[in-house]
Amino acid sequence: MVFIPSPTVERHVTEAGLKRPDLSRHLSREARARLPNPIKSIWKVAQVKPGTINMGNGDPHHTLYPISEMNFVVPSIDDADPVQAWRTGTGGQQVISSFKDEPCALSLRTAFAYGAGAGLQHVRDALADLNNRIHSPPNHSVSLSLGNADALTKCFRLLGDPGDSFLCEEFTFSAMTNAALPLGIDWVPIRMDEGGLMPADMERILSSWDEATQGKRPHVLYTIPCSQNPTGSTLSLERREQIYQIAREWDIVILEDDPYFFLQYDLDVNSATVAQHGFTRAMADALPRSFLSMDYDGRVMRLDSFSKILAPGMRLGWVTSNHFFAEKLDMLTDSSSQHPHGLGQAFVAELLGKDGWGADGFMKWVSSLCSEYERRRNLFMDVFRREVAKTGFASAEVPQSGMFVWIKINLEHHVRYRRIENSSGGPCTNTAELMDELFRKLLDCGLVMMPASTFAIADRTGRSTEGHIADRVNYFRATFVGTDETICNGLSIFGRTIEDWYCF
Repeated sequence: MVFIPSPTVERHVTEAGLKRPDLSRHLSREARARLPNPIKSIWKVAQVKPGTINMGNGDPHHTLYPISEMNFVVPSIDDADPVQAWRTGTGGQQVISSFKDEPCALSLRTAFAYGAGAGLQHVRDALADLNNRIHSPPNHSVSLSLGNADALTKCFRLLGDPGDSFLCEEFTFSAMTNAALPLGIDWVPIRMDEGGLMPADMERILSSWDEATQGKRPHVLYTIPCSQNPTGSTLSLERREQIYQIAREWDIVILEDDPYFFLQYDLDVNSATVAQHGFTRAMADALPRSFLSMDYDGRVMRLDSFSKILAPGMRLGWVTSNHFFAEKLDMLTDSSSQHPHGLGQAFVAELLGKDGWGADGFMKWVSSLCSEYERRRNLFMDVFRREVAKTGFASAEVPQSGMFVWIKINLEHHVRYRRIENSSGGPCTNTAELMDELFRKLLDCGLVMMPASTFAIADRTGRSTEGHIADRVNYFRATFVGTDETICNGLSIFGRTIEDWYCF
């Protein structure tokens, strides 16, 4: 997936390479004031010259580590469909090992010692290689994180000052947007439709911004482009290109939070490409185009995670950004959470190494995982049509990726739905009240779905061009990644309950 610049892009490319804008203005006052951790700076210098005697660090000596070997039992990637074989117990197993005193991809001597904030070079190189195969980003660095939540909160600190305004989707993952509020960052919601973030509304917000009355114009966009959480929408290539060009025009940094990127459905994976070049190449051709892949300006900070494709408790992910932002991010990590845990880094090193799955085996697992989740998505939608949609009280679009279905409740059919005149700028319907009532009724019947109000982002007035956001919270977020039994029983309860509620 090599990015071929358009004629507009080519004007910004010189013979010496990519001519990038100065992005230093985006740094927060905290990031500008932060100094490198002096001990870590010396530690990095000590790594450059082999054989240097290091009497400066405070590491316990590796001979005193109470562990010499770790064995990980993982699915054999030789099975045609490794996820199904692993899930049903019919497939083979593979043991990958990490050692302290024997050869392996990443020695436990290194993994369990103190390190730098960016993570161990061996793991970073393996993930940079995966990035290059999938996204082909020019001139970017990889830093490890403790998952996307850790990475995002650090990015907010890196880029945001009190009084700043950041852009985001009008419904988004509030656990993350809430993390920016104590930093004094305000959120400016962008309207969405079934295709996700609307570029025209992003352009409208930026072009009509009045710094005299609204403060500094937003300079950061936080977006979840694939299986947007909670709506499940995935941005088309056309929209991504439009958003990136708007970001260039208004000098916006894009925080591309993409934990669901690898979980894509209805993919056209070319079997001939698999046979000739392997799963990595074939999947790269079929996966959506990322913002990172078109980032010739260095304005994208991309966040990836193993949470959705291996295990969430690993708390391990990676951030890809330009070298300048990466250095500032690493400085923040060196003086806060410190480097990610060695156990997770050792596991990833062995998994992606020559004695583990390797990059191609990893992508084969991802491809197989997509097939299983696609099956569960299809089951969910089949049961939903049978148990819920037939009532006419709710509807849902089929998600292209991720884990969620965004269920619309057709409240206009409810006998107690009301529209009211409201000149004060507040809600003009009783949507929020009815949805809260339905949520509690479902809970009483033994079913939890996440109400849209949990994810709603209001601007300072609570209004947008289409009215108050509380009038648009007539949705539930439901997941389809549970067991078949959970899907069938949950939607059966949902169908019965909503029909009873409408008839009440």
